[in-house]
Amino acid sequence: SQRITLRDGWAFCTFLSMMSIVFSLIAESMTMRGRPPIPFGFTGWTLVNLSVMTGYALRMQKLFLIKNLICGWLAVSPLIGATLLGGDGSLTEEVAAKLYRLAVIGFPLQVSREILKDIEDVDIDRGTKQTLPLVVGERTSKLIAYSLVAAVNAAMLCLAHYWTMFASTPPIYAVTVAIGVPMCIRAATLPLVKGQKLLKNSIYVLLAGMITSLLHQSR
Repeated sequence: SQRITLRDGWAFCTFLSMMSIVFSLIAESMTMRGRPPIPFGFTGWTLVNLSVMTGYALRMQKLFLIKNLICGWLAVSPLIGATLLGGDGSLTEEVAAKLYRLAVIGFPLQVSREILKDIEDVDIDRGTKQTLPLVVGERTSKLIAYSLVAAVNAAMLCLAHYWTMFASTPPIYAVTVAIGVPMCIRAATLPLVKGQKLLKNSIYVLLAGMITSLLHQSR
């Protein structure tokens, strides 16, 4: 909306980046409690992600598929970062495994969502970016996006790891899967804008079920 200058925008982003580093150092010092630092710990992870975001802002978002992969990566990076933050032994192997499995689910879902967003923005991006819809076409891109969602749903339905991971009484995860999966299927049959909105809502339903079941387990 051009309410701030480009210079002010960069200054604000620089301030946020510095605060991220400060908070990561504080968090790491609190969890390590005087123990020797991990060679590549939470602060190192924070620096890597800040570098990736800087590259995204400068040029990488215009490269073929890189934008989608970066957005998927940044969506799940807090889960992986949490395992590094718990590197002092405060996280059990079971909890770390759950975080990695959540990341495995979250990455393709976010990539799928970004592909659908690129289809919406195809006219804006034409001539400035190499998005998947501009390279392979909107129809093929939509097929790829929903295929990723279908693969995630299949994994959640067929792999025992996820049913065990989110097991609770009452069966919260099973209920949200029964609601969220049909929503995903329905979204694939709708026009792009309506389908993307329904897809996002289905992801929220599944996410709510995962979080609620995990919180219920901790009681």
